[in-house]
Amino acid sequence: MKSYTKKGFTLLEILLVIALLAILFATVLYALNPNKIIKGVNDNKRKADALTLYQALEQYALKTGSHAPQISALTANSTTPICKTTGAGCIDITFLVPTYINSIPSYGSDSVLSGFSIATDNIGRFTINGVNSVDNTTFTRGLIKYTNLICPTGYIKVPGNSLYNTEDFCVMKYEAKAVTIAAPTVGLTTPNTGSNTIANNTTATTSANGRAVSSVASGFPIANIDQPTAATYCINAGGSLINNKEWMTIARNIEAQPSNWTGGAVGSGGLWRGHSDNFPPNALAAGADNNPYNETSDIPPSIQKRTHILSNGSVIWDLSGNAMEWTNDFITGANQPTITASPGFATRELSALTSGGSLGYDAYRPSNNIWNSTQNMGQIFSSGTPGLNTIYGSIRGGNWDSSFFTPGIFTVMLNVNPSNPILTHPYGGLGFRCVTRAGQTPPL
Repeated sequence: MKSYTKKGFTLLEILLVIALLAILFATVLYALNPNKIIKGVNDNKRKADALTLYQALEQYALKTGSHAPQISALTANSTTPICKTTGAGCIDITFLVPTYINSIPSYGSDSVLSGFSIATDNIGRFTINGVNSVDNTTFTRGLIKYTNLICPTGYIKVPGNSLYNTEDFCVMKYEAKAVTIAAPTVGLTTPNTGSNTIANNTTATTSANGRAVSSVASGFPIANIDQPTAATYCINAGGSLINNKEWMTIARNIEAQPSNWTGGAVGSGGLWRGHSDNFPPNALAAGADNNPYNETSDIPPSIQKRTHILSNGSVIWDLSGNAMEWTNDFITGANQPTITASPGFATRELSALTSGGSLGYDAYRPSNNIWNSTQNMGQIFSSGTPGLNTIYGSIRGGNWDSSFFTPGIFTVMLNVNPSNPILTHPYGGLGFRCVTRAGQTPPL
């Protein structure tokens, strides 16, 4: 009978296996670098925290209309630490809790958030920066305006548009009205041109007459005014006469909002056209935002609705209809837009534009080049006579009488000398509105 001897591993074999495992473990450990992995996980958290802080600061700005005072006070091209507590030389972000963020990120016991900082540039933007622990490189989150743009009473904020190279700005919610310096919230109704507009040529809206320009719902729009005078009034009020690019920034914003279309969707039906049916045959005072048909005798869903809503929820009155408005631009006859029609003074569809002249193709038309008066976009009235050096002002929006041409937020008239106040109907409704931009002194 055969016998078997039980044989185990020798000590040498065991030691060799352990040595091989140790080498393998060390090789894997070196390849994986757990310390680097841990740092990478922490860096991802830091980036997420930086994004959360950026979004919280952005929400604060959107809700309050301005950025935190400490941020607004930062100088260009500076870098300032972010802190968990109030301290000199750092940005205290505890004001964000709990409305905009549940808690401040914790990184040890430091009052300064371990390398987090806010860096500014020279055109009014800031970023939240941090440092990666893996390779000490800097990461960036956000790039938002830190300029403290606060709109004066009676003005609304308009989001900028890169197509027109416009930053956020403030615009009069209502057409410019005359008020007395003693009662700046009450719009005046005298002297009346006879069309419920202020005869500015009879009594100028100046401090010498105890008057000022304001944006209020009551009263009649200022009219019988030329472009240079309107521009001067806006400068005296601490702003500027709205320019054509700013007008188009507003108009393109309006056309992109479903609520501004009669069909409830962009491209469905047409845009609200404002008071433009010549009934009554004069300009109208504005009213409460929940009464957009004020004094029109129309009821929903009439196209005579006098308000439009911007993407930020702001409401603007009478950008179309009521009184046409000067912009701060002009054009010569030689640089008039090219239109597929016979030359000479004429009203044409915006969809007939083949070029925009010196102000550019997008200076007048809506984003869809087939939209025209059928969609209540408005029409263009120009000299249509190339080769002339005569100067014409850029007038926008249409007035209360649609018998001459169709009003709309894109309506443009390019046949009036900027120095001509145009006292006769149907142009007697020529008014204006002012804007303020970052760095300008707000008006009354």
